Amino acid sequence: MPFADTSSHEEYTAAVERVAGRALGVLMDTEGSVVPTGCATDPSHIDPAAGGSRDRGADPDADLPGLRVLGSDMLAPHVLRGTPLPADQAEAAARAFTVFPPETLGTSADTAWILTWRDWATARTLTRFGLSVDVPVPGDGAQVADATTWQAWSVRMAQLSPLALPGLDGPIHAAARRNADSLARGTVRAMLRRDYRTAARIARWLAFVRADGVTYPLDLAPLLRHIRVFGGGSTRTVLDTRIAQHVTGLEGS
Repeated sequence: MPFADTSSHEEYTAAVERVAGRALGVLMDTEGSVVPTGCATDPSHIDPAAGGSRDRGADPDADLPGLRVLGSDMLAPHVLRGTPLPADQAEAAARAFTVFPPETLGTSADTAWILTWRDWATARTLTRFGLSVDVPVPGDGAQVADATTWQAWSVRMAQLSPLALPGLDGPIHAAARRNADSLARGTVRAMLRRDYRTAARIARWLAFVRADGVTYPLDLAPLLRHIRVFGGGSTRTVLDTRIAQHVTGLEGS
């Protein structure tokens, strides 16, 4: 997503963290965190402790960048816990597509396909909550058909981590199942490089394929704990690890 200046970049980054914090609250069943900041008109809904500020209650679009960037990840807690998605959050997610169409997100010809798949995941997940959003039809997933060069392949899969949710399936998921060992290698490589954000996102796929019965030579539970401890304090990264835990039934880890 292009930014006009540094302050806009910081605001958008803060929006991603706020929305991730509320999604994390839903996933962890934290009281009072199910209403997204900026999506409610009542300033009392905003939680300053989660990174929000009360004056943002006057701006209903304050968190739209966060909703657009997180996409299906902000819906994942409701999918995994079986909780209803508040109507205002569903409407805000749909509005984010209108306010930030694909051409405004700074994608190149080489990466546009990633956004198309991520948007597909968001749209498909929104249909579970009764909301329809028109998005381009993704291709055949040829870009991740094999993991011959597993280093680059695993990074691409990290970028596609919002697809690693129950109820979604397609050629990207099939590639993940075929190449579980490459996912494990990519996770370890990211950990050694202390790139915990990438490690957490690839771990989402490891959780997804393990839930499907695919095995690989890596113990996921301690890896996820390590990322949470040393991952740099990013709420979004913590959300990734917690989603992975819920997918595999490791919530207590």
